[in-house]
Amino acid sequence: MPAIKLIIYFLAAAVIGSFAVHNMTSVEVNYYDFQLNLKTLELPLVTVVMIPLGAGLLGAWFMWLSSWVKMRLVIRKQNKTISSMEEELEKLRNTPQLPAQIESSTDS
Repeated sequence: MPAIKLIIYFLAAAVIGSFAVHNMTSVEVNYYDFQLNLKTLELPLVTVVMIPLGAGLLGAWFMWLSSWVKMRLVIRKQNKTISSMEEELEKLRNTPQLPAQIESSTDS
């Protein structure tokens, strides 16, 4: 399975590299700075495409990470609850029974 992942990563890198080589033409990007002045910047097309892609992937990774952390916290809390319940069960198993309880349990 690791070999298949390596091949997929290599193919993805080749596709991205080919895309980058074929899209090196410059494009103008208009944006506003912090004083709301319109600015123009010339960048290669591949950069204009890859920056939003990278930002989207990073945002998706942060959302996944936050849900993963929440899940780990819930699992940790549930494991603590299970441990405390197992300890309580063990204590209840080890408590001596009264003679009346023993007779009623053997009669049934």
